[in-house]
Amino acid sequence: MKIEDVPMVRVTWMDARDMENGWLSEKDILSAPLAQCQDVGWLVVNNDDRIVINRSWCHEENNMGEGGGATAIPKCCVKKIEYLEVVRHDNL
Repeated sequence: MKIEDVPMVRVTWMDARDMENGWLSEKDILSAPLAQCQDVGWLVVNNDDRIVINRSWCHEENNMGEGGGATAIPKCCVKKIEYLEVVRHDNL
């Protein structure tokens, strides 16, 4: 995979949220919220089942093709995918 050809995105998605410990009222239990999350990274997988966002990518010659910080998100939890513009500065 050529990482230069992979889109950089911000993904908004819903996840489970644990309620506080201890006794809760019925009203609080019935209105238990979900957590709205966001991740930014390379969109390395986007199919009917899931997306995978990768945060880090190695450019060292002996580690080419390795990345870190991959997050797999069920497609049914994804609310929005925003494609980001990547500006490259070759002089750095």
